[in-house]
Amino acid sequence: MMEDKDTTWNSLLKDFIDGIEVATNQLEKRDIDNIPGAKDALIQRLNTMKTQFPKNNGEIFYKSIDDKIQNSFFPDTRDFADAFKKILKSRTHEQDFVINELLNGFVASRTKAIASGTQVPVIDRLVEAFSKRNDFHIVDHQFYAMFGDPNKPRKYVKEHLKELVNLFGLISKELMVEKDLRKSEKKIYIFYTFPDEILRILEEKYIIIDEELGHAYVSEEFDRNVFICMFLANLSINRDNPEKIGGSYTINGISAIFALILLLSFMPKLSIEETHPILRDSSFESSNMSVIPKSWMMKQVIEPLFEPLIKIIAYRLGGGLWLSNVIDSEINKKIHSQIRFLLKDVNRWVLGELVRVEIPIFVEIANIFAEITVGTDSEAR
Repeated sequence: MMEDKDTTWNSLLKDFIDGIEVATNQLEKRDIDNIPGAKDALIQRLNTMKTQFPKNNGEIFYKSIDDKIQNSFFPDTRDFADAFKKILKSRTHEQDFVINELLNGFVASRTKAIASGTQVPVIDRLVEAFSKRNDFHIVDHQFYAMFGDPNKPRKYVKEHLKELVNLFGLISKELMVEKDLRKSEKKIYIFYTFPDEILRILEEKYIIIDEELGHAYVSEEFDRNVFICMFLANLSINRDNPEKIGGSYTINGISAIFALILLLSFMPKLSIEETHPILRDSSFESSNMSVIPKSWMMKQVIEPLFEPLIKIIAYRLGGGLWLSNVIDSEINKKIHSQIRFLLKDVNRWVLGELVRVEIPIFVEIANIFAEITVGTDSEAR
């Protein structure tokens, strides 16, 4: 009953339904059917969404966002290690590729703004640096050497590196040496590492003991996914503190990424004629791929749905605080546009058509849509 009285949620639902109406009208006016039946299939899907999504106060969104997306990527916990383990556990090979490419694309753009002095992707540099020591530590001067900008004052660099550390949930520690070897005087060293509870997980999962050589080293499986999971875990436990997660930039970027995932999940799976050349293409795997006609991704079709979905994701994940950060500013529009362009990087193009790889999160959300639709149809009969 409380949800029914949530005027903000009701308004967001209405905006999404209005967006469906706009997208449908745009489709009906245009000749974009480059695959027989594709236009009719999308219009039918949009009409179904228009009738089904408002039911039970947006039940589809609860199940898709609260149950599937949040459980896999933003666990509802205040325990960093617990969130990290749950996110790490939810990974699959296929899901790693699509989701991590989306997240990596976003994080790379975010960290590039922070650590502008490096040409190599920041996450890759972090993986390389932490892999060199089996205790997962980096001394501060190494950190400055990797990400510092010689053209900027040290204070500026220090502030931005602190933001980078916070973004991934890393911590800094101090080590006091009574006599420094060079100057024979007391010196305090600062090093960066993972929180203790995360270190225990990493040591168990990624440290390999070489019995013959008698030393331990970091496994090659220690990769960028660790830092993506750290980023998401940090986001999960600090979602009510924008300063600790990268502020409005992060909120808009993450909301846009998962709005795009929802949108792709809701697209209908087309039946392609047996004679269609795409089925003969060696890179197309009919068992785990489906075609999304390029024309569906036109700005006029996707945007009326995309913007309301961004706000819905923000509200479900971070409540009014996140929603208040998703304002229609030029900066936010640029972020949303950048995320939309990531679509071409994480999907494949086969003979000029966009191909959706059916990763688990897409399939699970599509199944929710199908179950609710079938259930409603059964009740109607």
